[in-house]
Amino acid sequence: MGFSGICKIKQLILLLLPVITLITQSVAAQTDSVKPIPDTVSVVRISPRWYNSKYVKESIVPASLAAGSLAIMAVPHLKEDLQRQLSWNNQLSKHYINLGEDYVRYAPIAAEYALNLCGVKAEHKFIDRTAVLAVACVVNDFVVYRTKLLVHETRPDRRARESFPSAHTAMAFVSATFVSKELGYISPWVSAVAYLSAGYVGFCRVADNAHYVNDVLMGAAVGMMTTQASYWAYDSLKRRLGAKLTLMPSVQSRQTGFYVSYSF
Repeated sequence: MGFSGICKIKQLILLLLPVITLITQSVAAQTDSVKPIPDTVSVVRISPRWYNSKYVKESIVPASLAAGSLAIMAVPHLKEDLQRQLSWNNQLSKHYINLGEDYVRYAPIAAEYALNLCGVKAEHKFIDRTAVLAVACVVNDFVVYRTKLLVHETRPDRRARESFPSAHTAMAFVSATFVSKELGYISPWVSAVAYLSAGYVGFCRVADNAHYVNDVLMGAAVGMMTTQASYWAYDSLKRRLGAKLTLMPSVQSRQTGFYVSYSF
């Protein structure tokens, strides 16, 4: 046997060693009534990987949507070609049909609170989830409108230069992500219906010739990401401060904000 053959055998042994170890431990566990348990047992601990964290997992979909949006923008004339195929309900036409996206974008939030009043429990208390939702809406609007001002993209119907990203779609995905976070434990279908309604809003914005496809994709990414980040911030604060922290929305005649109380 040559030197290369020996190297391959060594590599094979190294690859099979973890499997052999696991099999051996399994057999040993099944026959522990016959064989005495040794005084010391070596345990191989597998350290958690960064890509297994919830932050990475919950960022995959919005990051993919954002990447798709940027990819469409990078290809010359692609967004215009897509628009010609998908836009059929121009708002400037006398045959325009109101598809209701102005209201559908808030429908998941209304449904969540309605179900809660009917006795369906959410993941978080009323005050906590309302505060998180309020933060998500404020951050979402800030990101969307600051981006609109920076990019200054002309809408497909040429009526304004605030096309990128879609504010309607962003708000719809804030609503859907909120419902998924609070009621998704009931069934995957709850989250699916919420996200389908958000997708419908994005479809309408393109069909109405108000936005390009890349505007809608980026709006969806922003809506999902700002809501996820708001929950991450809440979880972090709650874990660090516990019951000492109280968050409450504050609505006054001329301004809105948050009431924050911390007990020392």
